[in-house]
Amino acid sequence: MILRHLAEAIKKQSWFTALLELMIVVLGIYIGLQVDDWNDIRKERQLETAYLQELLEDFETNRDSLIGSIDVFEQLIHAMIGLLEQSALDSPEWTVAELNAGFRVIQEMPTFMPAERAYSNLTGSGDLKLLKSRRLQNALAQYFSTAELLRLVQATHELELVRTFQPYIIKNMDYQAVRYERLVDFLLPPAVEEDRILEVLGTREFRNIITQKWTISTDLLNQNRQMKDQTMAIISILEEEIAGATRAPVSQ
Repeated sequence: MILRHLAEAIKKQSWFTALLELMIVVLGIYIGLQVDDWNDIRKERQLETAYLQELLEDFETNRDSLIGSIDVFEQLIHAMIGLLEQSALDSPEWTVAELNAGFRVIQEMPTFMPAERAYSNLTGSGDLKLLKSRRLQNALAQYFSTAELLRLVQATHELELVRTFQPYIIKNMDYQAVRYERLVDFLLPPAVEEDRILEVLGTREFRNIITQKWTISTDLLNQNRQMKDQTMAIISILEEEIAGATRAPVSQ
């Protein structure tokens, strides 16, 4: 309709009318483009907020997982120190049951596998650019790089223990006495040589194998604590970004 009026105005040489009609056409196109841009910005902000929420859920899961791993590491390290102290005595103060229980605890080896669903979706879809915060992008990249390094360290330590710790138990101890029973419907019968631990407790090999596990466990405990600190820092950033994205008007 406007274009027809514009053509008629040009034919009649009504330049003012033609200019006015042209301005209306240009203004309409401009407004349409602005509305499209506004809709695109609104959709991007909604998508960014959804990603931020998913990242926060993942990192809260990581925080809880690391807290649990740190607690287990601290328990087994205390048990190792106790066994080493008992090993240095002429006669252990712990009962056989307590010694076996202490050794049972130190066989635990928690591993941290980060929840990375949201970050994988961001990087895999090319949507990482939706995150406006460069600080958050850098923190996420550093975090998952550190997590990959921790995964390699865990795998290396696990292989080291498989080659030394488990063979030592099989050769020198009654595994039934120190095993973990995780299923109540498939319990092993009572141990035959429950007091076998008394024969090895005071030996150098026993102390060395415990010290090896202590070295590995303290290393992993330290790395888990560092990962927890990074996790808490990213949770703080995410909470700030979510609050900012919720408050900020779309026109900004």
